Amino acid sequence: MSIANVITIARGALIVPVVWLFLSGQRTAAAVLFAVVCAGDILDGIVARARHEVTTLGKALDPIVDKALYVSLLSSLLVLGEMPVLAYVAFLVPQVALGIGAIFLQLRHRKIQAARWIGKAASALSFFGLFFLLVRWPGGLELFCIAVGLTYIAGIDYLLAARSLSAP
Repeated sequence: MSIANVITIARGALIVPVVWLFLSGQRTAAAVLFAVVCAGDILDGIVARARHEVTTLGKALDPIVDKALYVSLLSSLLVLGEMPVLAYVAFLVPQVALGIGAIFLQLRHRKIQAARWIGKAASALSFFGLFFLLVRWPGGLELFCIAVGLTYIAGIDYLLAARSLSAP
């Protein structure tokens, strides 16, 4: 197994401690660990490319870990009444659609779409919005909602790119 994939799996293993810290009222510690997990997302990509170890497993596992982390924390915020239901659902819709699209592309065409710059920008903005929400900084919800809007644009971009990947 590649080093990048080990980093991704370690990121996934840290989701429960991040959520536990947050739900136990240790918001700053949760936010710091959340930042570490997100920095690991950058690190695993750098390592994979630098070592020429970009794998199908890594391309599939990385977004799964990202989605699990975000959905876990957003669900926690929702339960605590700090995340509006509409913002939560608005975030979930493109995530589910992108996930289903990725599965379809893999099963039907045996291809996994690489990350695209607009998706990375939406992810980075989501990170900052969620980080702000975790530590209760002003503007967190607004930043998160802008990120969700960018995610819809990224979804359209991925759809258009997937059409060219699936062409014969």
